[in-house]
Order: sequence, then structure tokens, then C-alpha cells
Amino acid sequence: MNNFFSVDLIFFIMIAALLVFRLRNVLGRRTGNEKKPGFGFSFDAKVVDKNSNNIKEIKINKEHILNSLKKYKNLDKNGDLKRIYILSPNFSPKKFLKGAKDAFEIIVAAYAKGNLKKVKDLLSPNIFKTFSNISNQRIKKKQTLEHTLISFKSEEIKRIILKSTIAEIAVRFVTEQVNLLKNNKGQIIEGNNDYIENHIDYWIFSKDLKFSNPNWKLIVTKSEK
Repeated sequence: MNNFFSVDLIFFIMIAALLVFRLRNVLGRRTGNEKKPGFGFSFDAKVVDKNSNNIKEIKINKEHILNSLKKYKNLDKNGDLKRIYILSPNFSPKKFLKGAKDAFEIIVAAYAKGNLKKVKDLLSPNIFKTFSNISNQRIKKKQTLEHTLISFKSEEIKRIILKSTIAEIAVRFVTEQVNLLKNNKGQIIEGNNDYIENHIDYWIFSKDLKFSNPNWKLIVTKSEK
């Protein structure tokens, strides 16, 4: 056993070398020009197959966006509104305003009745907490708020901001209301039953456009005196 390599070891080395040689012939060598593994895609219309219907769909969508934007002269059509249309082609300022108007009426009524859980899905966590605290204070004092929305004098989108895929839309509401705060004996301590108040409110609604949930959430409220 004075040999450095035994006969058995030499035999196994020869077998291993033969296996390596065969694997190299089957798999080939890396030359540096191989395509790197991975998954690539692009939103650029230039890379879309010209024989597919995608080019036509992209063109139709662009025309829809431009035609829709013509209706809204008071908004910046080349700014975030246009980007919202690109992310959400079915977006309509007119439909949004109708939804915002309905949300205003529902939220204010729920706030007055102290039934905010009914509209929790329409409120951001901060707004829900703020409204709940005020409502709970009324309950502790055994006070009630009687609210009557007489009419909407106007509702208007004042600002549109898009942060990544999150849209924020500020709406100015002008309404006529009667609000009566009463004590536990039913006596009016704030408000006037014979007086209609004019209210001007700025509400900001937010929504992440990458999600299919149709609800916009109220994230900011501000009143104009």
C-alpha cells in the first residue's frame, strides 16, 4: 500500500471523468451570450404584437379617454385626471360626483344618528375614529342631534391628485340643512327649528385604483364658515 493512489480510487476517478465529459456534451458550455432567465413584460404599446387586437383596443381606449375629458373644462385634462383614466378607463367625474353626493347624505345622517358602523366602509380609520368620539360624547351627555338635509345647492370637484395608483378627489358641497342639538328633555340647546343653515363643506375621497373595490373612502373633512 505504498502507492499514493490505490487501484480502486483510480477506477472511480476514471468513471467520474467520463460522466463529466458526457454531461458537458449534453448540456453544452456557457459562452456568456446565453439569454438570462426571467419573466419580462412591458406596458408599452410598441411591443404589442401588431397582428393582435391589442393595438386596436389601445387606440379605442385612447380615443375614449380624450372624448371623455372634453366634458370637464374646469379640470386639468393633461394632469392627474388623464392618468386616472389610463388606470381606470371607466372612471367618470359625473358618476363620481353622484356617488359622492349620495355618500355625503348617508354619512351625515349616520353621524347624526350615532350609527357610524353602517358607513364604516366609506370612512378612513381616522375619520371613523373622529366621528365616533364626537358621537360618543353626545351619548354620554344624553344629547341627540336631529339632522335634516333640505337640499344640495351645488357639488363640484375642486381638485384631483394621483399618488402612484391612489387617487384623491376633493369635492366642495354647498347644502341647506337644519341641525338641532337637544338635551335629554328634548329641549333645543343648539340650532333653530325655523332657520335653514347654509353649509359649505370640503370632503376628500380616496381610492386605490389597482383594486376592484368600488368604494371611495372619506379621508378629510373641512367646513367653510
